[in-house]
Amino acid sequence: MTGDKLVYSGTVEALFVRALENRLTPACRQRLREAGLDLEQKLPPSYTLEQWKQFLRIAADHVYAGMPAEAAYYSLGERFIDGYFSSIFGRALLGMARLLGPRRALTQARLCFRTSANCSEVRIVERSPTEVEVWLTDIGADLPTFVAGVLSRATELSGGQRVVAIPEGFDGQSATYYVRWSEQAEELGSPALGAPSSARKAAAESHPPA
Repeated sequence: MTGDKLVYSGTVEALFVRALENRLTPACRQRLREAGLDLEQKLPPSYTLEQWKQFLRIAADHVYAGMPAEAAYYSLGERFIDGYFSSIFGRALLGMARLLGPRRALTQARLCFRTSANCSEVRIVERSPTEVEVWLTDIGADLPTFVAGVLSRATELSGGQRVVAIPEGFDGQSATYYVRWSEQAEELGSPALGAPSSARKAAAESHPPA
């Protein structure tokens, strides 16, 4: 599949095996199997980008049924990061991210995207000590709120408070994200993995794709 846009198995495992395993109904597993993801078998080294997008569509429809699509994809992005950081390798990265803090951790985000797929290009511009702009090609989802959830949760887990991640300029493939956070001393403390934030979901719903 030389030249194909690929998503690596570790990315699929993070979301569908580690983060969502207990939330996948038999019907959802069947739909995933029909789309090419058999969770009862050893995962192949990679999947095509289009397969990955289809897996996300199925998860959004089943796991977050009834939720607006933008919010469903945002939640999937959050859960993906929870799963990504739950592996042995991910826990080591999370420890480093917490030492670096949100700003420095986000400037290294391109490394994480490159280990997730072979097609993502990332540019990061620091706008202030608590705000960065992230431009990403091949966001890997039909809606940019998936990556907004990824960036928001990653920023929160690295120590950011009151995180807002807003996607803008989405052209169907690439998007620009503005990520800002607070570092107020009275809000110190690391959130637990898997704890959703209604504030973040409200932010996602109030900022639909451009």
